[in-house]
Amino acid sequence: AIDGEAETIAELEMIVGFDDDLAGEATRVANRLHGLLTQIHPSLERVLGPRLQHPAVLALLERFGSPAQIRKAGRRRLITLLRPKAPRMAERLVEEIFDALDEQTVTVPGTEAAALIIPSLAGSLAAVLDQRKL
Repeated sequence: AIDGEAETIAELEMIVGFDDDLAGEATRVANRLHGLLTQIHPSLERVLGPRLQHPAVLALLERFGSPAQIRKAGRRRLITLLRPKAPRMAERLVEEIFDALDEQTVTVPGTEAAALIIPSLAGSLAAVLDQRKL
């Protein structure tokens, strides 16, 4: 019985350690995303930041990495993208996003570089969060 217990404990420690690593990675990537969004568009970060780990928000950021890309996509396209992952929140979130986009008229230096990085980070965060579900 002791051998079985020791093996179970060892397995649990390994699984918990791996989950701790994933949690740390999720935090690191989320912090990087928060930082980039705050740098290029603070009002957009205020809308997306609290929901950054939501699958709908990650899908949005994977597809559209800059405020200009989000605006160009338009409300209808964003609602279509978000609704499968956030049926109750999609329309409200899109309105909040466009309100935030309207608050800032200046394009901050570095926005185009951030637009290349944000989709990759969003994809990484989604992958790490999916791994934690296993």
